[in-house]
Amino acid sequence: MRLSGIIELPLLLGLVDTIDSKVVHIGNVSIQGGKCESTDVNYFFSIPYAKPPVGELRYAPPEPPVFSRCGVTNATKPTPSCIQFGTQFAETGPQSEDCLYLNIWAPVSATPESNLPVKVWLYGGSNEGGGVSNPTYDGCYSAPDSVVVSINYRLGPLGFLALSDLGMTGNYGIMDQKLGLEWVQENIRSFGGDPTKVLLFGESAGAADGFVLATLPEATALMRAAALQSGGGRDLATVADAQVFQKMFLNKLNCSTPDLACLQAASPIELQAAFQTMPAEPVIGLASALNRNGSRSAWGPLVDEAVIPKQPSAVGLQVPSIIGSTSDEGALFVLSTYGEAASTLTQLDYDEFLTFNFGPLASRVNETFSLDTVFNGSVAAALVYITTDVSYKCPAHRALLRANGKDIPVWSYRFAHAPSCPWFAAIPEEYLSFLGPTHTSEIPFVFNMTHNFPPPEGDCTFSGSEREMARTMSRAWTNMAELGTPDDDTGTWPAWTADKSIGVKFKDGSEVTVVDYESCAFWNEINDALNEYATAQ
Repeated sequence: MRLSGIIELPLLLGLVDTIDSKVVHIGNVSIQGGKCESTDVNYFFSIPYAKPPVGELRYAPPEPPVFSRCGVTNATKPTPSCIQFGTQFAETGPQSEDCLYLNIWAPVSATPESNLPVKVWLYGGSNEGGGVSNPTYDGCYSAPDSVVVSINYRLGPLGFLALSDLGMTGNYGIMDQKLGLEWVQENIRSFGGDPTKVLLFGESAGAADGFVLATLPEATALMRAAALQSGGGRDLATVADAQVFQKMFLNKLNCSTPDLACLQAASPIELQAAFQTMPAEPVIGLASALNRNGSRSAWGPLVDEAVIPKQPSAVGLQVPSIIGSTSDEGALFVLSTYGEAASTLTQLDYDEFLTFNFGPLASRVNETFSLDTVFNGSVAAALVYITTDVSYKCPAHRALLRANGKDIPVWSYRFAHAPSCPWFAAIPEEYLSFLGPTHTSEIPFVFNMTHNFPPPEGDCTFSGSEREMARTMSRAWTNMAELGTPDDDTGTWPAWTADKSIGVKFKDGSEVTVVDYESCAFWNEINDALNEYATAQ
């Protein structure tokens, strides 16, 4: 899903270098980190987990790095983002193709014998943008009793271009993430972490990619558990499905025939320019079967029968997982797509949205979710509701059902709290009431960030109840790594089952309650019917 607005994100700040910061030893390499300014946590930035994916390694699986020298490596400089491709969450700091690095945060007191739980973060951004130096993903506040790792991975056409004629099956970004997890397994003890207690967590595209990784045959060797925030459970396109879209990009790059030399010779600026000329969606494009195939496909993981051997949604999760979404995921997309015009959208706009996303089933959706009857005539409210259900809530429900049917423990949540502070710099405070508990709004709570909003140097601070909720969520994610369950034997978060659908609602605190998925019966029927329709085309 590509959005028209761009949220530009600054780099991590609020860090200090000190001569007392810990030096970590990996083989014959010493890594000198820095210390977080306001917590007893050390950070280690820009640690390479792969060779630079440039030259002949562009459009190739990542390869482990080679350390050519002994001595001390300075790990205090922020990590450059991988090349950005113009999505809503574009990073404003340095970009580079040489970007396969990870960041690590660990308590000052950590030693190789600490055996701390490890939380590995995958950022979102539609697999087209994002990076580990985003200040909202600062591990300084969520690592007092754990090790936090964030992994950079290739994006857009550099991370997911698949051209059958060249034997390119894409999924380079997924392979990057997988190699990063393998690096964690081999090296995290040096930072105080226990490789048997790894939680993979991510949001949006990061959660969708995390879901893919957690369904692979080798998942249990890479992680103990997963936490999937607003992503995962959707059906993926196959490499064959995506060829029209992928070859369109090739033509935009003026590589008239499948030519690896042409692709490898193009500069990042040329790649970005070709990306910008790809057709834009006229409305919000949902995660429906119509938008996975042909010219509507997007950048992301594909079923290639190799890296991703089978449809992940059919395979199901292999590890215990937290799966959830926010109450109004769609509000961010409505605002970024339509802006102030969202309040003036008409029935014709609603009809266009339904036709684009549901094709021959648009009239059935319109009958069930009548603009006047269900949404009191508000097109914006209808778009928020349907986007939330179709792209986030109901794919999560399908993932829960599949795991539950395989006896894989899962826990559900609904984040229903509207933050009192803007959590991204490009979100004006006056839009907070419209956005409510929208897409991405739970991220600062999971990272236990409670002040300096918008980060890194804002002047807004969460309320006391928000700070407590942040501690609760951050602790639950740490428990998932430490214990394989978010609950710490207090009964505060029971496992999800299909018959009861009990989970946790986060709103001015946390409450054990029914997590409502009733509308998903309808949307699952629509999803299945669209799959049949798309297959028959």
